[in-house]
Formats: sequence, structure tokens, C-alpha cells
Amino acid sequence: MKFSIHDDNLDAAKARILLEATVKLIHAGVKQSFYIRKMLWAISLYLECGNYKEDWKTYPRVSDAARKIRGSGDRNWRKLVTFEHARPLKQIYEMLNAEGTSLTVDKAASIIGEYAPVLITREENGLMNKRGYKSKGDPEARYQHIQFSGFTLRSTPNNV
Repeated sequence: MKFSIHDDNLDAAKARILLEATVKLIHAGVKQSFYIRKMLWAISLYLECGNYKEDWKTYPRVSDAARKIRGSGDRNWRKLVTFEHARPLKQIYEMLNAEGTSLTVDKAASIIGEYAPVLITREENGLMNKRGYKSKGDPEARYQHIQFSGFTLRSTPNNV
């Protein structure tokens, strides 16, 4: 996590609100849904980028193969890559749910931000899916066949 939910700006305030809502949903026993996963997506994007813009041209957590495609100059490079959550959003919600009523906003931010999204090729994503890691699995195992340079799959901890 590069950005804190305790920063003094509007995007941090939005992240805190989304996290507070997520914690309340967990405490109320609400099952995950498309809308809840979108909230988790937004929170994870903020924790990594400090905003809610999914800018594939400048996103720093990129596989080596995706970086090569992105830098190739091909006008259609976006069709060849995909933005993936290193830990699937369904799995994140299950982890939050496992915390139950003891879940706090800071703990939720820590779980969500532990493995930030990555930009990978569609080919790499297809191989991961074939290996049975479409919507579950330890991030390190899911991405063991994908080469990354310049960062570790697990995000560096920060003050939540």
C-alpha cells in the first residue's frame, strides 16, 4: 500500500467511506455482490495509486511481458493486456468476512491493500485460469509463472 486512508485529501476520505461501508456490510452479514466487488476494486486502486483512475499507460505494477506490449507502439496494445487483482476480489471479501465482527477499517485496508492489482497479458491470464486460478488461490502461486521486474507481488506495507 502506497497511500494511506488517513491522508488529508478527498480521495483518502472517499477510501475511508468505502472501507467503513465495507466493514458495516461484513458486520451485517451481507453476501458479496458485483457492487461490493466494485467497492473493493476502488479501494485497492486508491491504496496503490492514490486516486481512482485505472491508467494502464502509467500503472507501475506490470508484468515484463505486458510492459513489452505496452511499450511496443502497437495501437491495439490495450486489447492484449488485462488489469487483474493479484488476490481475487471474491477471495478478499471472504477474508474480510472471516474476520467477522472484529473487522476494523484499518484491518480491512490492510487485507485489501496487501496484494495490489497488476497489469498482465491476456495470454498470462489465460494460462493462470487454465492452471485453476481464475478466482482463487494464493497470489504467489497464481502468478508464479509470470515474470515481474522492479516490484514484488506483495505490496510493501504502509501506515494504513
